[in-house]
Formats: sequence, structure tokens, C-alpha cells
Amino acid sequence: MKLMVTGIGGVGGYVASVLCAAYSDVTLIARGPRKEALLKKGLVLHSDVFGEHTAFPAVTDDPSTAGIQDMIFVCVKNYSLADALTAIRPCVGRHTVVVLILNGVDHGAAAKKILPKCPIVDTTIYITSAYEADFSIRQSGTFARLFIGSYDKEAAQRAYDVLNCEGLTCRLSDDITAEIWNKYITNCAYNVITSYYEGTIGYVFSQPKGKEEFRTLLDEAYAVGKALGIALSPTLPEEIYDRVMRQKDKDVSSSLARDIMQGRQSELETFSGYLVKTADELHIPVPFSAHCYHTILQRLQHTAT
Repeated sequence: MKLMVTGIGGVGGYVASVLCAAYSDVTLIARGPRKEALLKKGLVLHSDVFGEHTAFPAVTDDPSTAGIQDMIFVCVKNYSLADALTAIRPCVGRHTVVVLILNGVDHGAAAKKILPKCPIVDTTIYITSAYEADFSIRQSGTFARLFIGSYDKEAAQRAYDVLNCEGLTCRLSDDITAEIWNKYITNCAYNVITSYYEGTIGYVFSQPKGKEEFRTLLDEAYAVGKALGIALSPTLPEEIYDRVMRQKDKDVSSSLARDIMQGRQSELETFSGYLVKTADELHIPVPFSAHCYHTILQRLQHTAT
């Protein structure tokens, strides 16, 4: 079983660590300082779920040298998806399955355009993980859950069989689009509101309108999903809101807020721009989502100048 992982950040690094513990032939795609760190120190994981683990898999910045793979896990940021898929083309054979583990709701269709003959498996992951300054991976919390699904049931089953190992709780979904939107709605509120306020969710909720605005973002994202015909529970916004309210540790931000505040390229278009533009096409009013999107975008443009 030849496995490849591209995108060795917080999520991809965790997935790669789990796979390295279970399988012997894993290749990581990495470049620059991250590649050098992986070659020198290995893939280092500090995890509440999986424990301490260090692996020394093959590492390359040129996927074409790795040969045809049985399964490729694409864990990059959404804005890097097209480049990542183009880079792995030489590794895709007749029986290769490509598994997407990334944010957003439109990546499956985008992947199919670039790899039209390859089975594409969609997933959505629930995990808290990030990479440290030394490129080690730190996962916190008691869960690492992955929902898996595809139009190609055989490919989805193959992905499940590979991924359902120690460190990942996996579930096959008959409606992966709905599962992806369940998480996406959370992200459209959580990531956007923490970025809008440039703080933790606790800081957001300490503001006069913070809780109300968080709920508004949930409701607006939900309205777009429903307008697209996604099979969403009518109580989903309330369930997400209540879950976040019960969250014990509120001294946490989001990947979008961290990237923006640290001056890194961000997934603002994934978590906000896509939603606002889709809502406009569907004539669904999302005034606060649009306000947050344009406010954050203006900040980024001002910083860039």
C-alpha cells in the first residue's frame, strides 16, 4: 500500500502521523524549511488523542519522483488545491484514489476538473491541531473525527479502510455533502467572527453584540445551504450555537484569525467570500456575513499597502 500526503500542516501532519504509525510506505510532500525539518527531525506529533509519536517517512518536494500511489491524501489550504492536484498528477494511476481533507464546500467539483478520471473522496474532519514553529504537530482535545463519502462508494470504502486506524475515528457517510456543510456553517460563523473581532471566541462573546452576531452568521450560512438544497437539520444553527456556548475552553481563536493576524495567506474566500458570492447569486440576504467579509477584506488590503 503506497500512500502519499500533501499539505503537512496541522491537519495534514496529524493524518500523516497516524498513517505512518499504521503503514510502512508513506511519502510526504513538503518544501523549504518544512522539508528540511522533516528530513532532520522527522514528523513529530504531540497529541492528546494519539500521544507522542515521531516518524521518518520519505519526504520529497517533487511528487513525480515518488511513483504511482494507491491513495493520495490532499490536506492543503483551499487556495492551494489546484496547484497541489496538478503536482500529484504523475502519481495518479488507474487505481489511485484521491482523498480530500480540507476546508470549504466546493473542492470536490474542483478536483474532478483537474483529475477527471480519478475517484475523488470527500471528507470533513473535526480536530484541533496546528503546526509549531519547528514544524512539529500539536493536537489538543479528546477527538479526531473524520466523515468520509463519495459518489464512488467503492473508493469511499477503500479510503475508510485505510484511515480507520488508531488515532482517527472514521465514519462512512451516505450524504457527505450534508456533513461538509454541517462543518462549513460552523466555520462560516466561528472563523469569521473571531477574525472580525481579531480575538478568541471568549473575547467575542464578551462584546455587547458578540453572541448575537455569532448566531446571525450561523443563520445566514444555514440559509444559503438550504437554498442550495443541502439536507440540513432544521435545528442545526441552534445545535451549533449551544455547543459553542458549552465549550469549556473559550480562550481559543480560529485558523482564519491566526493566519490573518500573523500576516499569512488566509482562507477568507473559503469561509466568507464563497458564501457571500453564492448568497448573492441565489438572492439570499446575508447582510452581516457580507459586512464581516468586506470589513476583513478591507483590513487585509490596507495592510498589504
